[in-house]
Amino acid sequence: MHSTRILVLGFTALLATLPLLGRAQDYPSKPIRMVTMYTENANSVRDRQLGIKLGEQLGVTIVFDSKAGGGGVIATRDVYRAQPIGYSLLLASNNFVGNTFAYKEPGYKIDDYTPVGVMGQTPYALVINSALLPVTNLAQFVAWAKANPGKIFYGSLGPSAGSNLSAERFKQMTGISMTGVPYKGGDQMALAMLAGDIHVSWLTLNSARTRMQNKQIIGIATAGEERSGLMPDLPTFKELGYPEMDTNTWYALFAPAGIPAPMLTKLRNAYAKVNDASDWKALMQLNQLDPFKGTLEQFMAGVRKEAVKLGEDYRRLNLPQE
Repeated sequence: MHSTRILVLGFTALLATLPLLGRAQDYPSKPIRMVTMYTENANSVRDRQLGIKLGEQLGVTIVFDSKAGGGGVIATRDVYRAQPIGYSLLLASNNFVGNTFAYKEPGYKIDDYTPVGVMGQTPYALVINSALLPVTNLAQFVAWAKANPGKIFYGSLGPSAGSNLSAERFKQMTGISMTGVPYKGGDQMALAMLAGDIHVSWLTLNSARTRMQNKQIIGIATAGEERSGLMPDLPTFKELGYPEMDTNTWYALFAPAGIPAPMLTKLRNAYAKVNDASDWKALMQLNQLDPFKGTLEQFMAGVRKEAVKLGEDYRRLNLPQE
């Protein structure tokens, strides 16, 4: 009797998994949304290319869906709650981690997501509006800021954004005073900078290079370990005496952690093929994105380590929560 009951329970459990296995076997059977955290910006062309190439590998259309606002928390909550699972993916940056500290109730935990693939990582650069500030290098910038406390405004893409955290870290290191001005997207922030509403911004290298095509916007330092090959005249914070300014950002594609393993495997295999293509590697190099060379497990370990550091930053810098 006991063994019969075990067999019945096992058969019942198998029947319950059959619909799930069927969905996984047919996956994907319809378009997939790739939800991004930001408004259209200098990186959107690259992000759309990822959607196109991933869709080609999977045999479906990838729909690009920009959900800006809240520093990315709106997009992250959207994908976490979306049904059916596997048909909404999140293209995220470090805000994915920062929002778990920037918001009292972010609506998700880091382990609610699992990585599909890592696009790459890039350092931040400090750019200024040279029409507003009579400086041409970092030492002059710090000196002017100290001589004019409270007169510098910087652009921020939200409390969890690398631009905001970079500025707050630099303020503490140097003792200068700057005020953050929030913007919904990079393009809005760039227009505000050109209009003279803000003096400085911390931008990823690709975004900085795009903005610096306007001669009024100049770069004065980058957080990379070494100078960029695309902008060799831009010195690093490290060589200028600020080695702790090692802030960078990464970009990665995530799926909700509850996605069935066969679906996740299909997604990861498709992403790996995109990532190995020579034209994609060339695009990443053009966008100044350094490839992540470890495993996805190592990437997530780094994300959790980053969360520990950000938690310390929020306490040390006394950053507010929303």
